[in-house]
Amino acid sequence: MRNDTQASTKDQILDIAESHFATFGFAGTSLRGIIKEANVNVASVAYHFGSKDDLFAAVMQRFAAPVVEAQLNRLSSEMSQPNITLEKILRAFYEPPIQLVHSLGAKGEKLSLFLGRCHSEPEPIFSLVDSHFASCRNRFIDAFKALEPDKTESVYHWRFEFMLSLIVNFLTRHKNIMQRYQTSTDWNANDVVDMLCQFCLNGMSAQQIKK
Repeated sequence: MRNDTQASTKDQILDIAESHFATFGFAGTSLRGIIKEANVNVASVAYHFGSKDDLFAAVMQRFAAPVVEAQLNRLSSEMSQPNITLEKILRAFYEPPIQLVHSLGAKGEKLSLFLGRCHSEPEPIFSLVDSHFASCRNRFIDAFKALEPDKTESVYHWRFEFMLSLIVNFLTRHKNIMQRYQTSTDWNANDVVDMLCQFCLNGMSAQQIKK
């Protein structure tokens, strides 16, 4: 029973911390505010996580680990098949996080904002965030190299950064942008993946033509 209670308390702290980091950013979030909303004491946060940096890392890890695993599994599956294409690589990157965020409903909206904001945090938080996605970045860059080995190293890295920037922009701003032109902020995960893939594919194809 005690272990179940501890796990419940830990998840409660993580959920509220995720919401605060998403809303206020790392610098604007206080442990005091998280503790108050979670209705726990300082000792509970210290016991489960330690510092605010450690708590942020735990929130990041809770999302990043399963998403990165899903992306890399999908990428490995695609790369093992004949006739690999750039679009298949892009879909392996976009589909796992987009489908997860959408499947979580209201919680996904908050998670979406957290993910978008965490990629724009200044140092040293940026490096902490980046470390959680390093294996993902390296494997997708390797996939670009395998598909088109004649590019420069900078091209492969910028391809990943531009691919990443599209989903970060969507996760952070989609709700506000949709409110400009429609009354509902509902969205279809498959449509979003199609849009991101097509836009990114067109950009990379234009670069190929220019070179």
